[in-house]
Amino acid sequence: MESRPPPAKKFKTSQPVCGQRRNNALLQEMEIEQQRRELPIYRARGKLLGQLRQLDTAVIIGETGSGKTTQIPQYLYEASIGRQGIIGITQPRRVAAISLAARVSEEKKTELGTLIGYTVRFEDLTSDKSKIKFLTDGMLLREAIGDPLLRRYSVVILDEAHERTVHTDVLFGIVKAAQKKRKELSKMPLKVLVMSATMDVDLFSQYFDRAPVLYLEGRQHSIQVFYTKESQSDYLHASLVSIFQIHQEAPPSHSILVFLTGQEEIEAMSRTCREIAKHLPQGCAQMSVFPLYASLPHLQQLRVFQLGQKGCRKVILSTNIAETSITIPGIKYVVDTGMVKAKRYTPESGLEVLAVQKVSKAQAWQRAGRAGRQQAGICYRLYTEEEFEKFLNMTVPEIQRCNLASVMLQLLALRIPNILTFDFMSKPSPDAVRAAIEQLELLGAIECKDSQIILTQLGKKMAAFPLEPRFSKFGVRLESSRSNTSNIRQCLAHALFLNAAELQLDGTYATLDTRQPVAIHPSSVLFNCKPSYILYNELLHTSKCYIRDLCVVDPEWLYEAAPEYFGRKLKGVNS
Repeated sequence: MESRPPPAKKFKTSQPVCGQRRNNALLQEMEIEQQRRELPIYRARGKLLGQLRQLDTAVIIGETGSGKTTQIPQYLYEASIGRQGIIGITQPRRVAAISLAARVSEEKKTELGTLIGYTVRFEDLTSDKSKIKFLTDGMLLREAIGDPLLRRYSVVILDEAHERTVHTDVLFGIVKAAQKKRKELSKMPLKVLVMSATMDVDLFSQYFDRAPVLYLEGRQHSIQVFYTKESQSDYLHASLVSIFQIHQEAPPSHSILVFLTGQEEIEAMSRTCREIAKHLPQGCAQMSVFPLYASLPHLQQLRVFQLGQKGCRKVILSTNIAETSITIPGIKYVVDTGMVKAKRYTPESGLEVLAVQKVSKAQAWQRAGRAGRQQAGICYRLYTEEEFEKFLNMTVPEIQRCNLASVMLQLLALRIPNILTFDFMSKPSPDAVRAAIEQLELLGAIECKDSQIILTQLGKKMAAFPLEPRFSKFGVRLESSRSNTSNIRQCLAHALFLNAAELQLDGTYATLDTRQPVAIHPSSVLFNCKPSYILYNELLHTSKCYIRDLCVVDPEWLYEAAPEYFGRKLKGVNS
């Protein structure tokens, strides 16, 4: 009998799967490259690089969606401009720095943290190989404390300059001084680029020694802007109506971005939207609601960048954290309430109040620009065109409307010879500077000797923390507080004694410092209580001046924290 070989076994090969993956990766790379080529900035690439190669400083204006933030760092690196050091790009907010670094890393086909990295508070994803680095303006400022000349950087790009945050304004002066000093010492030159979609061009150009202004024309996608016919008395109700009108009329793949003013507002609106979405008529698409605000945990912030489920509308309710530099996939509609929560500081009263106010025209255009990032978009403004025309052209610089204690402490840590004559683009008021110095002196951070302001050892420690001076003074003993919280409350009293309020005979409260009438916020657990002395973290101005984030303290602790200060403030405490 003829023997036959056993039948060959059939094995499943992985080759087609691997091949498919390679094809998918190749297609994705080609798609990303095509997206880069379609950006308006791509047409100006050659001319732009020719100009930047010759300039030490430039102001770059480009519309939202032109591609300036993601492409210019890559263009510089690809053209070997600034390769001898790091190309640093600052952002006012951490979510923007992280998302931009991820996008540019994807475009360069590298692992995030190698060639391209980011540094934000409490997180540093860079390596020795990192040549393009996105970071918050606050983190670059902290680096400057250790190295005022910023020797590691060959290019510093100050992005979203129109926002005029405190950190950005201080950075303007630091970077300008570093550039000048490096030239005097014949060190590696520092190239400074100031970028925004909207800004007071003349002011920026003059500040940087009449730096040339380069304009990038065009945006990738068109945006339609609609105003209300009548003024809206309740912008929250108007937002809700707008969301569900869009939801019932537009395809579910089109996401909605709504600009609100704060965490409480956003969380309340999120709950309302989810509840209404449960009771919509049959046939309506499902709705997923995502909050976005600064104090939201990082991983929850990143959820807004994930692609939505098929057949489900994505609605993002955000503060002005989403106003600039970030691209949220799928956004077709923007609903702009025209309102923002901003700090206002009055040196005479010593009060820093968080108040809801109108946005500027620059902010309104930035918000509208969120709708045209990946496709043609629509922005619904919940205010009339006449109201819009009355908005301020530009946002008032934060340095002219906030407590300057943190700024003065940072300048002293930077070893600025005379902080009173620091080269600010927009100078703060002398009263605000004096109030900040007095506060730092009370906190024990500085000493004034022979008309000189000197940083104390405590002040040096305080400057090392990325916190406001009053928070960085918090010295708690390492012991259990499970059964007794008095040591924590006493620690708070030693740091926040300037934020103390006292119960009055008529049952109301007044701040100890300026006798400003205040009320406990209804959301506080102490709302129905009447403790004699309380500390507060925040002042919120709505119908009243509310204090919130409260802690009950003993008056003796306040006196121990600053005996000379409270000797004349407290009642019934013997010195």
